[in-house]
Amino acid sequence: MTLDNNRPWLKLQKLTFNRGERIILNNLSLDFRAGELTLLTGQNGSGKTTLLRILAGLLKPRQVGFEIAGNQRNWRQSYRYLREQICYLHQHPYLFDCSVYDNIAYGLKLKKLGRQAIGAKVAEALELISLEHLAKRNCHELSGGEKQRVAIARAWALSPRLMLLDEPVSNLDKRSRGICYDLINQLQQQQIGVVYTSHEPQTGKLNLSRHIHLYDGELSTKPLQTTYPPTVIDLVKERAGK
Repeated sequence: MTLDNNRPWLKLQKLTFNRGERIILNNLSLDFRAGELTLLTGQNGSGKTTLLRILAGLLKPRQVGFEIAGNQRNWRQSYRYLREQICYLHQHPYLFDCSVYDNIAYGLKLKKLGRQAIGAKVAEALELISLEHLAKRNCHELSGGEKQRVAIARAWALSPRLMLLDEPVSNLDKRSRGICYDLINQLQQQQIGVVYTSHEPQTGKLNLSRHIHLYDGELSTKPLQTTYPPTVIDLVKERAGK
């Protein structure tokens, strides 16, 4: 299906989610466009991960309406489509105890692709993340940054419309963060939408399209920052000569 990139391919309407009597998400409306890079901020417990899981079709809300390519849908009509079109990546990526190649190929094998097609797609994914030299390395032997890149490549290989990255660089060093930022910008250039969650609006050199903030169950739009002060961790590393 070919869609106008300037028009939302997905809209959420009146999204509400609660745990017991506590309202986590309150009557939210949100839309998504191809190639849109969204920063989602909020404190711990604000509902960021809950929102991502609903978007990925993994968690049923109390109420929600969807508009997909102009057609109105309810949750029952939509969650399987969401699982096909949207990939959710945890903060700590789960990788199988096997090679980088086999991890990236896993989802493609589930789709019953032929060996040649799988090989070509995995080769593209390895080139995207610049880890061709580690194709045969067991993923449990990789650094944190390398694991995150493999997780992104595995999701990318499935050709999603939208990738949900839940604090993907929070435990990475400065160099690894920079590599991941560059990779995320490449996804945007390929017209893949990205939602990137963080506690803070400091996102390095990401080419952000918008910044939305979740607080007390409600979303608000924030201005995009063009300059970013160094974090305390960065200052400590600079003084240490790293």
